[in-house]
Amino acid sequence: MEGVGRFAQWGLETALPFWAEHGWDDVHGGFAESLALDGSSISGDMRRVRVQARQIYVFAHAHHQGWGFGLERAEEAMNLLRKRAWRVDGRPGWVHLLTDRGLVANPVRDLYDHAFILLALAWLGRASGDQAWFDLADETLAWLDGAMADPAGGYVESISGAHWPRRQNPHMHMFEALMALYEATGRADVLARASAIKALFDRVFYQRGPAVVREFFNADWSRATGDLGSVVEPGHLCEWAWLLHEFHRLSGQPLDPAADTLFETAMQSGINPATGLLYAAINARGEALDGSSRTWMQTEWLRVAALRRRLDLPGAAAHLQAAEAAMLDYHLDNVISGGWIDQFDARGKPASERIPASTLYHVFGAIIECACLESDRTHPAGTVV
Repeated sequence: MEGVGRFAQWGLETALPFWAEHGWDDVHGGFAESLALDGSSISGDMRRVRVQARQIYVFAHAHHQGWGFGLERAEEAMNLLRKRAWRVDGRPGWVHLLTDRGLVANPVRDLYDHAFILLALAWLGRASGDQAWFDLADETLAWLDGAMADPAGGYVESISGAHWPRRQNPHMHMFEALMALYEATGRADVLARASAIKALFDRVFYQRGPAVVREFFNADWSRATGDLGSVVEPGHLCEWAWLLHEFHRLSGQPLDPAADTLFETAMQSGINPATGLLYAAINARGEALDGSSRTWMQTEWLRVAALRRRLDLPGAAAHLQAAEAAMLDYHLDNVISGGWIDQFDARGKPASERIPASTLYHVFGAIIECACLESDRTHPAGTVV
């Protein structure tokens, strides 16, 4: 079986069952923040609300795909999260951090968290057919519009937390969540919100010549100065490339050329020649700022490479092969079945002490695209299945 097929099979037959079994806290409820390298549980971790939402998304989406994983668990987790994190301190919005026993550890309202809450609710509503999840998404959106919308564009970083630097990253995930909610509901107001973030991408995040996405900004959306202002993350270039294809698919608007140019930058300047893995960070000149690499970056590369292969774009086969090798030869090699080695240093030496649960969201995105590609290969258009 070729690499893409091996990865899809690993995802469906090994990774999802592993996380369904090992990633849930049978004592206090909720999903683990991380696991030990041998797959055992770790007590005492603070639990990010965004990670709980990511896991809910994965299991709801997997159920929707017909893969037999976890709608009941996803709904149980969201009911628990709503009880523990939604308006729990008498104020609207979702809190930022919980203890492993489910108590509030940090009451900040963070944009990044709310993006993943919306993604989880969109897929819960779609997978279950239960309007209550869409209603909760509407409540969350209404609060975001009233409390966190920024007249300068997008949303503020947080309420009662840090306001600087402004980041493209949570807006990227709001873009993704809003597209998922639009696909689930068909509502024009949701697509309009996604389009507004796309406009922010066009105006602020995307830089032409060389094609990169800037990460950090000042309060007025001017680019941050100094070291922060120079950061470019190849993993995010791949992530945005995939999302721009998704916006094209859902909105019917022409495909933004940035979907190609960002991917080209990642391939030309973002790969560590010593390892074949994506750099954690470069600058716009293609110089490495952080030579390490993490699993999520490779999965975003693999996801968009599989999509490009399905679309039969130029060079797609070679890029897909390189992305497969990065995942299979490094992150999934010599590790507990269903887990991954999360980080490597610039020389390709493992540098992980845990398996972060947050990465399953990225892994799952690559599983989806690889499974679609493998299905296309197995059942080409026009065949009877």
